[in-house]
Amino acid sequence: MPVPEILSSAFFERATEQLLWFAVVLLVAVAITSLVSRERRRRLGLTRFLLGYLSIAAVPLFGVIVLRSALREGLEHAGHGWWAALWLSLFWMVTFIVVVQWVVRRMPPTRGWLRDYRQAGRDIWRDRLARWFGIRSRE
Repeated sequence: MPVPEILSSAFFERATEQLLWFAVVLLVAVAITSLVSRERRRRLGLTRFLLGYLSIAAVPLFGVIVLRSALREGLEHAGHGWWAALWLSLFWMVTFIVVVQWVVRRMPPTRGWLRDYRQAGRDIWRDRLARWFGIRSRE
């Protein structure tokens, strides 16, 4: 079975080059979110906090940093022009992100992680607004 030209060695070389940048950006994003969202981290615990955040952030970052770059490189290597490779890689990146996020939101265990992460955010804002406006807690 022949391999499509887009999945040439240029595609895989570019993807492996970009994986390091993906890891660095993801670690920086996790660190910043962890510092800024202390209350959410406290309510969820570190493990559930990290799993929930990574379920949200990993797919788009992977699509933008690794997949799009590798696709564009593979398409150019397969003979597509610069503009064609740019737009085709953009289309497939967006498609990948939409489909994989849909799957992540609906499949266990990530569905539970996302639900807990979002609920913690809602609880924090409900408590914060109640404190600001002097409203008593229902609990």
